[in-house]
Amino acid sequence: MSIEATQATSRPTGTALLYGLLERAKQFPDAITLGRGDPDFPTPEHIRAAALEAATRGDAAPSPIEGLPALREAIAARLYAVNGIAVDPTTEIVVTQGGQEAITLAVLTALRPGDEIIVPEPTYNTFKDAIALAGARSVPVVTSVDEGFAVTAVRIGAALTERTRALLLISPNNPSAAVIPPDQVRAIAALAENRDLLVLADDTYDRFLYDGAIHLSPAALPGMKRRTLTLNTLSKTYAMTGWRVGWVAGPAELMRRLRRVKEAISGGTSVVAQHAGIAALTGPQEAVAAMHQTYIRRRSIVLDALDAMGLAYGRPLGGQFVFIDARRYGRGSLELCSRILEEAHVLVYPGVSFGEAWDGFLRMTFLQPEELLREGLRRVADVLGKLG
Repeated sequence: MSIEATQATSRPTGTALLYGLLERAKQFPDAITLGRGDPDFPTPEHIRAAALEAATRGDAAPSPIEGLPALREAIAARLYAVNGIAVDPTTEIVVTQGGQEAITLAVLTALRPGDEIIVPEPTYNTFKDAIALAGARSVPVVTSVDEGFAVTAVRIGAALTERTRALLLISPNNPSAAVIPPDQVRAIAALAENRDLLVLADDTYDRFLYDGAIHLSPAALPGMKRRTLTLNTLSKTYAMTGWRVGWVAGPAELMRRLRRVKEAISGGTSVVAQHAGIAALTGPQEAVAAMHQTYIRRRSIVLDALDAMGLAYGRPLGGQFVFIDARRYGRGSLELCSRILEEAHVLVYPGVSFGEAWDGFLRMTFLQPEELLREGLRRVADVLGKLG
């Protein structure tokens, strides 16, 4: 059965649609994955060694719900050094089961049924799922490829209503790879202050910036720490996607509520994984810098290939993605991805999985070695070339 026929029968959407495509790609031995956002690098050796040592000790005591003290201290040091956010590791950090749980816990902490949250689009699927789970409503602020998917305070301000409770800021963004400029972060923070709104700030890709882009965490601004929940994860920065270690940082009152939600949902995060996290944050950082340099080279390969195909895209200023405008082919993004997968054995992700407004767009990643990246792009160009 084709992907289109499967969709017509079961109508998968969002994350379910992406996992369905990933499973479909597994039938092709020569498949090249240019959609999924998992780093293709091994977890650095010193991190693996720390996990092995922790497992070998055989200490079966569970972690505190909020995480091991040593890891929370390391996260606090990282937040101050990288993001300019000063937090108390004893009361203002909760360690999570990766970024996915961090998102869900932050949303369930910040929102109540009937609340509205401003969501610049395109946006990461899990936020929408968590907002629906909370019984709240996403209010989209649609950006455009012509403006590089820029998020502005003016557009956010126009979307505010009396039911608005929070703002979502993902910078660098997934899937658009846009970075909110510091002047706009300050203007958006002023809106939050004036309207007494919470801010959910996803900083997952803050170590991977390009073309001189500057990342500014909202909680680093005067007066904003008390109303901001900052999310992050070790998954992307340290090639630890499967280790499942992330965190939420915020004011103690909100973090007490978040801790209670985590206690009910999952309990403490794996102790072995947390010891790996301590090693990641406190140990050598050369692997992160090397990964960044590799992404810079790969990004150039992808953008050069897209330029040669004549495709428009939002210039990726951060993260690991490029969001491509393929509407000129007159096909839905799922149909287009299906054709690329079936004919070229290359997996890219359909924009429709990030919302109906993005049908006709494709998300592509840099997460393959250069030779595979070039081959995958060549195959994609062959398929698209047949479509005119």
